[in-house]
Amino acid sequence: MTTTRRSALIGLGGALALCGCSRGSSRDDAPGRDVVAAGSPAALLIWAVARERLAGWPRRPQPADLSALPPLAADLPELGGLTGNSRQANLETIAALKPRLIIDYGDIDPEYRALADRLKTRLGLDWRLIDGALTRIPEAIRQAGGLLGSGSRADPLADEAAEALERWRRAPPGPGFYYARGADGLETGFRGSLATEVLEGAGWTNVAEGSRDIGRVTREQVLAWDPETLVTLDPGFAGSIQHDPVWRARRNGERRRLVLLPGRPFGWIDRPPSVNRLLGCAWLADPEGSAATLAALSRRLYGAAPVEAAQPRWIA
Repeated sequence: MTTTRRSALIGLGGALALCGCSRGSSRDDAPGRDVVAAGSPAALLIWAVARERLAGWPRRPQPADLSALPPLAADLPELGGLTGNSRQANLETIAALKPRLIIDYGDIDPEYRALADRLKTRLGLDWRLIDGALTRIPEAIRQAGGLLGSGSRADPLADEAAEALERWRRAPPGPGFYYARGADGLETGFRGSLATEVLEGAGWTNVAEGSRDIGRVTREQVLAWDPETLVTLDPGFAGSIQHDPVWRARRNGERRRLVLLPGRPFGWIDRPPSVNRLLGCAWLADPEGSAATLAALSRRLYGAAPVEAAQPRWIA
């Protein structure tokens, strides 16, 4: 479990100790916006499987991201998160929504399970933790579909996810890469991190070595690692270095490749680490012929397919 997630759990534990708003979980009305996402990864899972049930966003997407989603997305309030690095939710506000269910999607951790049990007891809410492992996305989709009574939507998506992951596993080895996060490109996911799992799992080699999952580096470190390819989700960064010889020139005199992957409405590599990563896997499995697959998968995941604006771009 990451430090950010652990810190959020500690904060939630303190809030639970002070919260006396216990209530029953029964409701007489038909299912509506009655499922709370504990964090952003869970919100995307619920959105993909039963978006009409989602009570709100742990962290509301930016307007440009909302414009790539159906209108329902903009109608949902920001509730804050119960886990992760979103603004912490107010437990009394969550209880007042009278949700039928809280779903979390991510690490399976004994400490977290214990805290979830405390929350369930304190608030009288059912809390389900779904394994967020990338390779278990099909199972996660089916589990969420069963919990939310939406198997007719979840099962075809799970089948498509399983096919995409199987093709991804068989992808030929890729280049040595550096994942440039943020406006200056100097935050990255180190080798073996969750942030770079989509690329590494497809046989790309992460040149960034470090002792943490994500961290800041210097341009000198990037140059020393000498990646063949730069990967980014940030259009501003990609534009700013397009003709920058420091970023683009390799030690052997070749021009370093630069690929801009979509980050809207959600990233294809991480941000957040949820079912959105399937799009990155599908592209890596078939970089030259995946447009139709990506369009269909986008529709299933988001209810829309912003495929014209959301295609990887190799920048000369």
